Amino acid sequence: MCPFISYHLSPEYSKLLTIDTGPRLGLSGTPERAGDPVGTQLIFDYFQGIVPPPFTLQEAIPDVLTPYFYYVHTVSLSTDEQEEWTSIAKKISRLYAQSKHAQQTGALDPSRIKLLLIQRARIVKSAHEKIAKTIAIMTANYKSGQRWILYCDTVVQVQQIVSGLRTSGLPAVEYHSSMVGDRDQTIRIFESNGGILVSIHCLDEGVDIPAVTHALILASSKNPREFIQRRGRVLRKAKGKHVSYVHDLLVLPIQTDEPDPNLSIIETEISRAIEFGSWAQNPSSIIELERIALKFGMDYTSLTDGGFEDDND
Repeated sequence: MCPFISYHLSPEYSKLLTIDTGPRLGLSGTPERAGDPVGTQLIFDYFQGIVPPPFTLQEAIPDVLTPYFYYVHTVSLSTDEQEEWTSIAKKISRLYAQSKHAQQTGALDPSRIKLLLIQRARIVKSAHEKIAKTIAIMTANYKSGQRWILYCDTVVQVQQIVSGLRTSGLPAVEYHSSMVGDRDQTIRIFESNGGILVSIHCLDEGVDIPAVTHALILASSKNPREFIQRRGRVLRKAKGKHVSYVHDLLVLPIQTDEPDPNLSIIETEISRAIEFGSWAQNPSSIIELERIALKFGMDYTSLTDGGFEDDND
């Protein structure tokens, strides 16, 4: 993330934090605003910090959430995707180098860097190899009656996955804001009969499906808020549900002798994956992440504090 750019609470939302309500309490599983230290501090000042002790995921299992297994799968960028990613990364690096001077002179345009970050992240999220890999994972793992959520990046990706799964004889349906049909009815049928729900951001908030047992993440922001919500979607307890399964599809660059910027793909992908693997029931997931880092000559321990870049559009 560029050290000279932050994304703040809007002026309208900021006004809410000036209301004198007297004693107040805010409830949130994700109180920190990713990429917005100023907005986070405004919220913390208004609510006077977090009531100790914080209730973490580790403490929520198994009393509130189910234990879970975490599985890492990998795909590679194509040659064309790698070239496009590297080209955009070089443009971002040039703008970063210029940004300190631009900030001092008042000529900095944060929107240019943000747009390039979104474009670069989109290449990884929509890597073409993810389609075939998803079909293979689901063909090998799906059992009748299970309830899977597949998180995609775009409607096009959703439709490609649904088409491929149906061709393979698997019961897949799409779920997004522009879908044809009744979304509520789709959820009811899914809860009752099971199947594979292929979605984008619609399921991040506001939809409660505790019977979900499996999740496959094809695309995810590095924003902690998103992966906390998605993990929580599949870990909720339900009658007869004792354990959950999270599958994560990571994208690797084409291995070359070149230094950065290519290796930053691994940094952001593994940093996100550590969030899922840290408290999983199978320690092999972390071993796999260490193996990937070692393959590309990276220090795994340095990635555990990896941040994120604002890649949401």
